[in-house]
Amino acid sequence: MTRTLHLERPAFWTESSDPESWFRALDAVAAAVDQGPQSGTPRTVAERCLVGITAWRGAAGLFGAFHRGGVVRLPGVGLISCDSAGQWALNDEAQVLLRHWKEDPLLGLELLAAHLVRESPWLRLLLLRLQSCDWALAGWAKVRSHRAGLKAGVSLLLHAQTEPERWFEGLESRVAARWLARLQCESLGYTPEVLLSKKGKDDLSLTPLTAPLLLLESVGWLTRTGELRLPSEVQADLTGTLTPAQALTQLSSGRADVRGFVAVEPVLRDLLATFGANPRDVDFPRWMDTLIDQAMQHGALEVLAAEPGQARHGRGLHADPTRKLVRWIVHPEFSDAFQKAWDALETTPELT
Repeated sequence: MTRTLHLERPAFWTESSDPESWFRALDAVAAAVDQGPQSGTPRTVAERCLVGITAWRGAAGLFGAFHRGGVVRLPGVGLISCDSAGQWALNDEAQVLLRHWKEDPLLGLELLAAHLVRESPWLRLLLLRLQSCDWALAGWAKVRSHRAGLKAGVSLLLHAQTEPERWFEGLESRVAARWLARLQCESLGYTPEVLLSKKGKDDLSLTPLTAPLLLLESVGWLTRTGELRLPSEVQADLTGTLTPAQALTQLSSGRADVRGFVAVEPVLRDLLATFGANPRDVDFPRWMDTLIDQAMQHGALEVLAAEPGQARHGRGLHADPTRKLVRWIVHPEFSDAFQKAWDALETTPELT
């Protein structure tokens, strides 16, 4: 039976020009988690933790995948994620983003923009459609100066893909490879209620995508006339041309604590997800050991320091519990080691 990942409607901060409301929300959730475990649906967590900070509509996009009624649902970009015990908390990348934003708000916004391009299926869909000229921005200069935002058929021309059922056609793996791999899903769809139209209401409006586009403009990645100018590595991630070495460097930077340490197993699992690959749990330790051996033998990965971590950090280098957290340098040759590790397992991943 095919396992489907169901997207909820696009959701970002409600005031399009205030992306920092997400940082304030993350800070509030972190404080709430410090006071005690946060369980329930994303909506109940948001309504409990974010009173006076942002409404549910503006917070939904912060949350990662969860299960309800036998359906795997994805409301947002996973900065707030749910563990196996059903407890919600900031993930490692959210903690790093929040720290950088407090130290340097402009840097925090740029890192948030990069995270959204990597993790939001909705934003990736929009950017890929724009770059392939399947869709087009019409009068972006006017949109950005008014509160109305994007409107399909007016300021966002969908051409041949006017029906929501066709929006992701041919792009599923490119827009959601990470999420499909992490959740072991084979296909992408909408949550059951999304396509149920209510009279006078556009339930699947693309207007919320105005917010991340304005963020891209504020960090210099979108011109005032609506032309994309993504940094090379962000563009490479979007188009699927990012190398394993570049991907691991990005992941390590995005997840490193204040001392520069990252948790080995989680970052390597997400490295696989970047390329749409998710080996069975029984294969992962063998692949991980082979990869580390190949990379270190050829000088592709320099481990500068290692230390113990917590149970949630998973497996350490070569299953050593005293080496769960590492500080390392990734060299370009790591890409070769990545492929050789797959070859050693006689596995051919589909690198998207």
